[in-house]
Amino acid sequence: MICISIVQESRRFALVDMLNAAPQCDLMEIRLDRFEKAVDLKEFLKRKTKPVILSCRRVQDGGDWTGSEHERLTLLRQGIIDQADYVEIELDVADQIRPFPGSKRVITYTNLNETPNEIDEIYARACEKQPDVVKLMTRAETPEEAWPLVQIVAKATVPTVVVGIGKPGLMLTVLGQRFGAPWVYAALEKGLEAYPGQPSVRELRDIYHLDAIGKGMRFIGVTGFTPDMIALTAMLNDGLAKTGVALRCLPLNVGYLNTFRKILEAVKVQGVVVAPPFQRQLYEIAGQADPMAEKYRQTDYLGLNEEKLWQAYYLYSRAAMGAIEAFIARKKPSDKPLKGRLTLIVGSDQTARMLAWAVRKREGVPIVASMNRDVAHAIAEDNKCRFVPFEAIYSTAHDLLLLCGEADTEGMEEKNLHLREKDVHPNILKSTTTVVDLRSFPNLTGFHHEAVMRGCPVVSPHEILLQYAQLYLRLITGRQLDAESFRPSMAKVLDES
Repeated sequence: MICISIVQESRRFALVDMLNAAPQCDLMEIRLDRFEKAVDLKEFLKRKTKPVILSCRRVQDGGDWTGSEHERLTLLRQGIIDQADYVEIELDVADQIRPFPGSKRVITYTNLNETPNEIDEIYARACEKQPDVVKLMTRAETPEEAWPLVQIVAKATVPTVVVGIGKPGLMLTVLGQRFGAPWVYAALEKGLEAYPGQPSVRELRDIYHLDAIGKGMRFIGVTGFTPDMIALTAMLNDGLAKTGVALRCLPLNVGYLNTFRKILEAVKVQGVVVAPPFQRQLYEIAGQADPMAEKYRQTDYLGLNEEKLWQAYYLYSRAAMGAIEAFIARKKPSDKPLKGRLTLIVGSDQTARMLAWAVRKREGVPIVASMNRDVAHAIAEDNKCRFVPFEAIYSTAHDLLLLCGEADTEGMEEKNLHLREKDVHPNILKSTTTVVDLRSFPNLTGFHHEAVMRGCPVVSPHEILLQYAQLYLRLITGRQLDAESFRPSMAKVLDES
């Protein structure tokens, strides 16, 4: 079930939000501490069309209550007397507000600074206070902090809600639904969050398919929270739904490998979509690898094989080449669209390395250039292709222009700063040159838009993302969907303008 938090300061706006929230949720939390003026509880309870949780949070619990503690407790007692469906009561004052027929108590513990080591003991104390529901809300910035909460919600002895403040919080929300938590929290919309990072009800439903997740659901982990990872989550979830496979995506953070492995095992993750920052680290847990992953010792997908070993794959170059070849073949049908094409690859990151190899494998003619001369020269030597100095890119003939990022001086890791747009002048653009700008994948750069304005054939990074989703789905399920069928779900996340 989804509980939407009502966090307005105005009574009138709160009633409007209740009206708008009702069709989208199963119950609502009304934050009494948010109101600028005293409110009539009976008015809210009379106007509700879904069950209501009343909460009144202290400042130390992330709330806005400015009155006395006596006044706050009196307000909560009144909520119980007026028979609110639920009233949230802090663990340290639980003995001061007794149970009363017609209203249920949510015994809550909040820690905005950390997930304390003794969280199991705190949970046990909460369970002793005659709770109808126990709620734990702690700061969990890493998988290591979230792990105790995963264990608690998975083996809860009473109805239990866990809320993590931090990136792993989204994982805890999805797992709460999977393990049968009485509800999970959502914001009505962006800008109306009850706590930092609270997902909106639209995100939970449209991207994470929360309504489809039940006790029998298995997961594909998706690491990272960049636009491409969120878009892939939406696309894969829609693809899994269309193929009728009982799998959905679980957002994951990557910390220490031991903890990461524990989470994968505890929630029976079947595969992991790996974001670029973790592709070398997670390769280490692979028991087997396909040739591309083994060659570069990194992976963008880990799947459990029949021997229960993690099999590493690398799909990005296949997705990129698939999108480029499909684009070229639409204009000039061919079994080998890249054969004989002069392909100028500007950049020196791992993407540049892989694309040079992929172009050569498809009988294209890669030419490598970079401001990082030594690394680019090494890429060219490794792929037995031509190297040109960066300043020569404007006078080097080419049919296809691939813009990638830059690597550090050793060529092993990408810098945070990609090859900047201003480092390649639009004068390089010709109306006959096919352009692919991957420097801000999957976002569209100003250079991309400039190439479109100048009439160049342009392969959008979004087309590569569509191919990526198609490859992932086929690998995960063995089933095929047309790449174009993923476009509506991609558009939920990315601006396609």
